[in-house]
Amino acid sequence: MEKSPQVGHMRFVLLDANLVAGYYLPESLSLVSARPRIKNIMDAVRNKCAPEVFLYIPEICIPEVFAVFARYFFATWDKQVRKNLSTKLKRTDYDKILKKFRNDLHYGALLYQVELNRYHILATDLISSVDAYYQHYRTRKNAKRRTRKKMMGAADHTIIGMGINLSKIHGRDNFAILTADHRLADILIRATSVKRNTAEKLELLKTAKKLGLEYGKNVYPRVINLAKTTKNELKEFFGVWPLPLKPIIKKPILKKLSASDCKLLAELRKKSGVGRDSLPYTKTFESICHEFESIKGRSIDQHAAWMAIGRFEKKGKKRTKS
Repeated sequence: MEKSPQVGHMRFVLLDANLVAGYYLPESLSLVSARPRIKNIMDAVRNKCAPEVFLYIPEICIPEVFAVFARYFFATWDKQVRKNLSTKLKRTDYDKILKKFRNDLHYGALLYQVELNRYHILATDLISSVDAYYQHYRTRKNAKRRTRKKMMGAADHTIIGMGINLSKIHGRDNFAILTADHRLADILIRATSVKRNTAEKLELLKTAKKLGLEYGKNVYPRVINLAKTTKNELKEFFGVWPLPLKPIIKKPILKKLSASDCKLLAELRKKSGVGRDSLPYTKTFESICHEFESIKGRSIDQHAAWMAIGRFEKKGKKRTKS
């Protein structure tokens, strides 16, 4: 039976081909800073340590990933391959990579394929006109070297179109496109700041209406460039960063936490910058509890956590007064 999104999932990500290929063959991902980040995300889901995270891969990216593997095995003449690979990829390693990727796709074991549909295609009109209108990679007067003006390809537009549709389904706060493609990320972010009169000129309002969407910056999905993003941005989206790679031991939840537990929770609350009375039912509080569980390796009841923070902080105030 194919795995599909369940009630327990809270964070949904659409993975770009460059990251997926980089997970199985790190040398293919030129932006080195993105390598440990995509590894952490996919390993955490693989090890069932991040059950709240659900991984999507666009169907159109699958042949692209296979093409990357083939390039690094067969195209020994390729300058980029020679630059990134210190030694030739062995047949046994190549076969292992192919088998692992295929197994992870089979019945959505790790990666759930998003098939292209008419809504994805229609949604590309919300990004293609923006991409064409703004010369995002234009040559500036003081540039030391000329930068070629170039639009994204249709595949990138389609990935964003899928993202627009999935963001509508899951909610913008719960969904993000993950990529290491600077152009895709930068232009998608640029689309969120288009002025109203320009949006009308590009007929973005009409397009959004046809799709049953209300035009505005939130019509576009969140995008996280794993090559440039900060730890704080990753923590804000996932709730904790890095994601745990070992399962949280489900021990019985104690009604009263230990003094060290209370201290840790209070420290996490202080670091968040949010007052105790404003914590309940917020993502910040969920993040605090999730980070506590990651550090301590056991689950915690949110009400017990809130009470523990209060007890610890009230004791601190009493000591200060005395």
